[in-house]
Amino acid sequence: MASNFPGERDEKVKLQTKKGHDMTWSCDKHGEPVKYYCKEHNIPVCYPCATKYHKPCELDDIENVILEKKGKLDDKQQEIEEMKKQLKALDSKLQSTATSASNHFQSVNNELKTAFEDKLKIVKDKEKRSIRSIEEEAHKEIQTNNEKRERRIKSCHEEAEQQQLTITKRQAKVESETKAISEVVAKQIKDLTSKNQHAISNIDHVEGKIKQIQKDDKTLVNEAPQVLASLDDNLSSNVHQYVSDCLDRIQREVQKVKFVEGEVGGEHYRRIDGYIGKWELVKSIHIPSIVYYPLMRGLISDDEICMFDVKNKVTYVANISTEHTQKVIEGDGNVCITSCTIMDSNIIVCGKGNRGCTGDSLDGCITLYDRQWKVIRDITIPRNISSDNTSVYVDVDRDGMILAAQKIQSNIYVINPDDGRIVNTITLQGKVLWGKMQALSSGDIVIRTNKYEFTVILRSGEEKVAIYCDEWCASCCQVDKLTDTLYITYWDGERSIYAVDQVSCDGIIQARRIVKHERSDRCSFINPCIVTPFGNLVACGGDQLFVYKKRFIM
Repeated sequence: MASNFPGERDEKVKLQTKKGHDMTWSCDKHGEPVKYYCKEHNIPVCYPCATKYHKPCELDDIENVILEKKGKLDDKQQEIEEMKKQLKALDSKLQSTATSASNHFQSVNNELKTAFEDKLKIVKDKEKRSIRSIEEEAHKEIQTNNEKRERRIKSCHEEAEQQQLTITKRQAKVESETKAISEVVAKQIKDLTSKNQHAISNIDHVEGKIKQIQKDDKTLVNEAPQVLASLDDNLSSNVHQYVSDCLDRIQREVQKVKFVEGEVGGEHYRRIDGYIGKWELVKSIHIPSIVYYPLMRGLISDDEICMFDVKNKVTYVANISTEHTQKVIEGDGNVCITSCTIMDSNIIVCGKGNRGCTGDSLDGCITLYDRQWKVIRDITIPRNISSDNTSVYVDVDRDGMILAAQKIQSNIYVINPDDGRIVNTITLQGKVLWGKMQALSSGDIVIRTNKYEFTVILRSGEEKVAIYCDEWCASCCQVDKLTDTLYITYWDGERSIYAVDQVSCDGIIQARRIVKHERSDRCSFINPCIVTPFGNLVACGGDQLFVYKKRFIM
């Protein structure tokens, strides 16, 4: 028993091995047989260990412990067998469950596969429908684009054909002008050739007569005085000198004929010009009585003229082709149009006179209009005069810039039409602006600088040439934009008519009174003679517009 600790006398007692138990167990430390089991430390011990290390502990005989533990294990054998039966029974269930689970998962997989296949089919079907829809839309877009392309191509063809037709017509017109001039020259040469041949025939006849009368003395004596008189007549007629002078004149005039071309309001024009010629009235256009005091303010197309009614302050456009006059701007008692020109085919720029101006700037004295005469924008320039009544004149230079100046001032402003900003200021040297100014194709500017004088100035403001005539007391100047020729309209008091002089931009008066017309009671103000890009002159007599065309003469 555990409480009976063995004595010394029992040290050599041999342990008796019980049946079924091999007692060969010895202590690892002392080599002695294991005899006891320490319950406190739960370890088997030999006698020396028991006496030395486990004396206060509760010991039990090792055999009893072995038998006790073996009994406990034997008791568990039945449970093991029962457990083995249960586990073996579970093995079948495991197989069945595994098979059932596998079948179930296969069913689930089949179900989800079907579901996902259905979903994939839906996506693919949707993709096909979308692609078909895209293709249909693309086809429609392509068809629409093709139709649009065809319309644009057709429009392009039509526009090109119209332009080609216009060019062909203008070419035919210019060629007809050249042909008409060549016919005049050919007729003159033919007449001179006939005159020369007639003189040759007369001389030949006299020479033959002389030879004839020299054969007989009696005939010689009787007819010599008459033959000599005839010879003197032919020699004194000086046909040779006359024909030679005419041919020199023809050559000079022919050399003046030029093909000219240039830009006017964004459009390109071409014509035959350069010669002096004779201006013939080709059309008279009635001005409606509603336009009481008409003043021509500028050309806004190749056949449209801007007119301002001084009395009613209303602006009109007269078409010299259709002979129709239309109101475009209602009257304003404080505003009048002073000048008008074209920026391009879509924009018109007007200079204005204005009453009631105050402050440091002139607002509303320069206006850009579209072709329907709707205001695009007003442009402002500095106000350099103390009076509240001022006039601003405008033109467009070769670079498409607006030139603007205030009357009785020395500054000309160069303005960018895109933003209305002043990009340069030209200051006249020793002179001021008296009236309308106009740009030349060279870049120079023509301005009226006093009652009898027009001055061509450089862009630096320096005077290039002054053009003066003491008959130009009340006068207006208009520039031909293709040739830079100046046409100065004035009142000829001696003849009581309006007259036009032709002057070169170098200041040479080339021809006086090329056009003359009377004035009516509706023409108390001087009107400029407008020059069209096709070379026609348009004068205003108050009741009518007179259209003149130049003809080549010898």
